[in-house]
Amino acid sequence: MAVPAVSIVVPIYNGGEHYPVCFESLCRLDYPPDRLEVHIIDDGSTDDTGAFLKAQQPPEHVHIHHLPANIGRGAARNQGLQRATGEVVIFLDGDMEVLPNFVAAHVAELAKPGREATVGAVQSADWVPSSKLNSYLYDYPRRGAQQFGRDRPIGFQYLISGNMALSRAAVEGAGGQFESYTRYGGEDTLFAYRVARAFPNGIYYNEEAVSFHHQHQSLGAYLKLMTSYGRHNLPLIVTRHPELAAIMAADFAWPLPGRYFRRKRTLGRFLFNRLTDLLARALLLLTPKPLSHALVRFLSVTSVVRGLRRYVQEHRPQVPHPGLSRNSPTNPTTPPPAR
Repeated sequence: MAVPAVSIVVPIYNGGEHYPVCFESLCRLDYPPDRLEVHIIDDGSTDDTGAFLKAQQPPEHVHIHHLPANIGRGAARNQGLQRATGEVVIFLDGDMEVLPNFVAAHVAELAKPGREATVGAVQSADWVPSSKLNSYLYDYPRRGAQQFGRDRPIGFQYLISGNMALSRAAVEGAGGQFESYTRYGGEDTLFAYRVARAFPNGIYYNEEAVSFHHQHQSLGAYLKLMTSYGRHNLPLIVTRHPELAAIMAADFAWPLPGRYFRRKRTLGRFLFNRLTDLLARALLLLTPKPLSHALVRFLSVTSVVRGLRRYVQEHRPQVPHPGLSRNSPTNPTTPPPAR
């Protein structure tokens, strides 16, 4: 059987003290070097990451590209994608460490019938301290793609660019471009949505392609990022595709027409507000794991909805009638219809 050529695209910005571990793991992959190319995009780092990379002598198939200024993760991935020539393209975040069999695991999954895109398993690195947030992010079995298990198609919203692999056909089906957002979050959402529209039921979870996340942040910092995503990038997504609002919980704040959605916004104001946020944070201090997962999830949704609601209040967007109803698509295994 022919071994497919693989391209890996890894954007990195201010990788910090743990980035050398991630870089070294990319140089230890056991995939045939003549069938592999790794494109590391230094996205205008202002810490020691750029200097570290310039001092390295990686294998010939590992290519390092330095951008003069920070342009954001989506745009940096596009820089790598323009250089990628492989039949399979793997996207990996710059704070991930991988095992030597990482590429082979993704390739083996994509070789199965019906697979056009796979999302790998993300675990915390050994040094990441235990916390209720980290337990939710890495240990909660009902969060993300892992809740569906293997051999079952999953929805586009679970195809995240931190650890995902695509066939060349899927890349082309997605238009070959990520959104060039400069704020946090959502730059891969419409990319994944286009993949799902081109290949319904073609996205799968791959528990064998493991990456270890070298990141730790406080709950407060994480929720601020969720609020920023809701206020800045989520409006761009649902403006272009209102049919995605229900899938992404945006219908709790986004002004979609109709009685059903007006009721959803009323419910959103009741559920997701400053008072419920403060109450959930207080309860989280007293709630042990794994019961705390539900509260962390609630706080995450609250932050996104409150950020989106702030955007709506500031900009008063005029939303054209998208033909949505109470029966708008929400099944995670079936992408919404093309508009």
